[in-house]
Amino acid sequence: MSDPQNAKADDARNGCLYITGRAGSFVSFLVAQGKKRTLFLYEDDDSADLIREEISYYGSRDVGLFPSYQDRVFEEEDDLKRSGFLYRLATDDSFIGLFPISSLSHTLPPPERISEDITTLRVGDAVFPEDIHDDLDRKGYELAPLVREAGQWAKRGSIIDFFPPASDKPVRCEFMGDQILSLRHFNPLSQRSEKELACCDITSIMKKGEDGSSTILDHLGAPLTIVHPGDSSITYALHDAGQEIKDGWARILGESTQIDLSGVVGPGEGHRTLKAVSNDDLRQLFLLHKTQIFHTLRERLQGEWSHYPYVYLFANTSHQAKRLQEIFESYGLVLPILPRISYRRRTREWGIVEGPIRRGFRADDIIVLTEDDIAGPKKRVVRKQWGSRDEFLASFKDLAEGELVVHVDHGIGVYRGIVPLTVNGFTKDFLLIEYLGGDKLYVPVDDLHLVQKFIGSEKFKPKVDRLGSRFWLNTKKRVRKQIEDIAGELLEIYAARQLTEGHSYPPEDELFREMESRFEYEETEGQISAINDVLADLRSTKPMDRLVCGDVGFGKTEVALRAAFKAVLDGKQVAVLVPTTILAQQHFKTFSDRLSEYPIVIGMLSRFRTKEEQARTARLLDKGQVDIIIGTHRLLQKDVSFRDLGLLIIDEEHRFGVKHKEKLKAVRKTVDVLTLSATPIPRTLYMATSGIRDLSVIDTPPLDRHAVRTTVVKFNDGVVARGIRNELERSGQVFFVHNFIHNIGVVHDHLARIVPEARIAVAHGQMSGSRLERIMVDFIEKRYDILLSTNIIESGLDISNVNTIFINNAHRMGLADLYQLRGRVGRSTRQAYAFLLVPDEEKLTRDARLRLKILEELTELGSGFQIANYDLEIRGAGNLVGKEQSGNVNLIGFELYCEMLEEAMMRLKNGGDLPEEEINTEINIPVNAYIPDTYIQDATQKLLTYKRLSRVRDEEELREMESELKDRYGTLPSPLVNLLEVISLKSLLVRLRIRKAEKSERQVVLHVTERTPLDMKKLLALATDSGKGIKLLPDGRIVILSSLHEGELMNFIRNILMEIAPL
Repeated sequence: MSDPQNAKADDARNGCLYITGRAGSFVSFLVAQGKKRTLFLYEDDDSADLIREEISYYGSRDVGLFPSYQDRVFEEEDDLKRSGFLYRLATDDSFIGLFPISSLSHTLPPPERISEDITTLRVGDAVFPEDIHDDLDRKGYELAPLVREAGQWAKRGSIIDFFPPASDKPVRCEFMGDQILSLRHFNPLSQRSEKELACCDITSIMKKGEDGSSTILDHLGAPLTIVHPGDSSITYALHDAGQEIKDGWARILGESTQIDLSGVVGPGEGHRTLKAVSNDDLRQLFLLHKTQIFHTLRERLQGEWSHYPYVYLFANTSHQAKRLQEIFESYGLVLPILPRISYRRRTREWGIVEGPIRRGFRADDIIVLTEDDIAGPKKRVVRKQWGSRDEFLASFKDLAEGELVVHVDHGIGVYRGIVPLTVNGFTKDFLLIEYLGGDKLYVPVDDLHLVQKFIGSEKFKPKVDRLGSRFWLNTKKRVRKQIEDIAGELLEIYAARQLTEGHSYPPEDELFREMESRFEYEETEGQISAINDVLADLRSTKPMDRLVCGDVGFGKTEVALRAAFKAVLDGKQVAVLVPTTILAQQHFKTFSDRLSEYPIVIGMLSRFRTKEEQARTARLLDKGQVDIIIGTHRLLQKDVSFRDLGLLIIDEEHRFGVKHKEKLKAVRKTVDVLTLSATPIPRTLYMATSGIRDLSVIDTPPLDRHAVRTTVVKFNDGVVARGIRNELERSGQVFFVHNFIHNIGVVHDHLARIVPEARIAVAHGQMSGSRLERIMVDFIEKRYDILLSTNIIESGLDISNVNTIFINNAHRMGLADLYQLRGRVGRSTRQAYAFLLVPDEEKLTRDARLRLKILEELTELGSGFQIANYDLEIRGAGNLVGKEQSGNVNLIGFELYCEMLEEAMMRLKNGGDLPEEEINTEINIPVNAYIPDTYIQDATQKLLTYKRLSRVRDEEELREMESELKDRYGTLPSPLVNLLEVISLKSLLVRLRIRKAEKSERQVVLHVTERTPLDMKKLLALATDSGKGIKLLPDGRIVILSSLHEGELMNFIRNILMEIAPL
């Protein structure tokens, strides 16, 4: 039988379907067509993720993966996934489960432990919330302030959040008394509800060391389809199992539909064979004839493949789909872009589809071609779709009592917590700041926009100010003057660039588009945007000076490559300036590999080259016989000259010295400049310099790479040896970072003793250039298993085969260094691991523990944008305003520095004038206005909520915040309702520029300013109307007489104001 539709995986007849030939993703396609519960036995972890992705795309059934037991370090995380797998296997008759063949005889909890220990919640059920609390505890869930990960739960008033291991998203259960009012999924990043549910299950969680008396065999039930790599593989996997388990597997295989992937057809009646061909032959053909790929495809599609009714070409992104469509059209073949495949639902369908399929195949009536088949395998990455970096609230995150804060008007003090104060019988919350000498400042929670967490350089310890002294005011004045100077300098550079005429490049041609299509990664939205920005700059008559900023591994180099290629096509030379020899070597290799198909000469100048080689390269460069030169600061020396330099690419400019930067300033005036930075720029700094320097931020992670699993562990020979051996067993390599040259030899001997089979190389910056290069090349060519080095590998070393890194004495490194080092692994489709080794966690300082905790928790790609909220070192201030400004940042804190910089920029742009400064309104109306501890129990979340409320500036924003609070915490208590009303009134008073509103006795007094937009005619009319109770005093104050209670009074004031001072 050769028809895949008639040979679908859940054919009612039992027996075995043998798949012959290297079938690409055909097996995944076949399995996705079926309906029966399916167990897919996989042999290695890397292929399992790929198969799961393929099946999920081809069909609509639930697909789960049971992690193998090879990775012991992260077993707790994997146990959550295993718990979810067993639950879905027990409850979903159409579930497709991928299970490691190596774990067939591994003991598991019995089926009844899974199926009988399920609590089903339904909307409308009568149940005590306390019973749910107990149930979650008993089932192994961990109580947390916020639910962000599987296996956690949280309680807040009438709300219970929990994250079942079998669910993609956590569940929010809201009660009204003892009845379930609603169940809904919510986004774990934003914490906002997304989808209403009628019911959900609380399932139990497997725990490490939990006794198991069963195997996966006991969890299987008929009808069942089993996909396996062949009888011999199963026999080998069960080699050490007892006879009962072996007999059980023989029985279950006999009762099930089998899909045998071995390619070896066994004896027996009722067995069928199905042949599908992978596209490996095409890949080899295209590899040999790279310039004829699309010509060959057109001939095949219009010739020997023309009779196929279903032909699909998979593109990884919509951008790439459009590009492929345009290329095929240029070859005379029109292919539509399809939303999805409609196999067998139409009589014939050819087209381009956006989807994650990477392995193509050819079967009876269908051809699947992929980008990987055409242009070689793409290197891709897993992106979580939850939230964005803007959802991460920077200020006050992890602010603990005793830490430093900055009050804009009073200076640096010590945060002492949120304290309630009761005055005249009314209670409000205040943020308490202690200053020098023990003086205390109580800041109303609606004024928290005036308070910022102090963030400066990691090693700088600022002094606490004295409340009421002029020192803080003088400091601000001095810093403001210096900020205005730097702002003026930035504006001068900007203005000069606008007046200069530069080289204008022609539009991109077919050769450029073909070069683009050969990119081995998938472009992300952010990357496409940055590329378009750069190309637009090059086509402009104004000289380019653009900074492309992106996190580790976000694809900045490809942006530079395309700019360089475009410049060379137009006869210009390109210089790529990098801070280190290793980065120069890496870029040289990347540029050489990427542009190998084109007649482009690429050279390198660094200490990895001899003096004779450098002199020869410099001569060729001067004659115009080198198109692209890559080098360190050696490029800036006097003996290096160009025949026609058109583009300068600078990588990590902030790492160059002052003298080098002065030389770069001179170059900037005459050529196009593209600067790359792996340092994420915080939004505040970006906005402050907006419009001064052209900036492209690549903030979308690549698709489909695994987040690096990160753990902080005490240095332990067992952990280190196991981690190294796990990597070596999958033919990978290891980085081991030890940042002290004087005893790096001791570490080498220790590693050699605990992992004697490993080949270890040592590298550090005091080695000669030739020796260091030889070691690096040997490691890249896999002559060594472990590279033991200082942090010289921090930037530039990009080796996809290295997916485990150990960082020794991690507590002594800054967050920036740790983050960059971790970024050296996780650059392939394999799971990567980072071990942060410390001597003893108990003895670490609070700051060190916090740094390590942040890195351990923020593992997703793109975390640099979040980490930038913690550590000034990777904030990128040096990229935009220079490292010399870090002293000013340390004096007043980062957030206030950014505010002052933005203010200075605005003043200079407006010819010395500033937009009207926002007034800070004081509101004193006696009312209970606070967030009760019973409503938001976690102190940090309460503080963050107050901070966000203090920043609300209009009614729409406030109502959105109110909706979020109801969603996350339940019905608002009356003190919080009052607080929202106070904030609503205050936002109106601020917009009307009213300095103060205070209630005394039976009246409210409003202190207006000369800029308050009063309608005097209406005000006088109201003042003369005795029934309205409004007085206009000679000094300009407005008095409103009223005996209304506070809630009604605030609405009354609001209505009066809208009448006399309409906006």
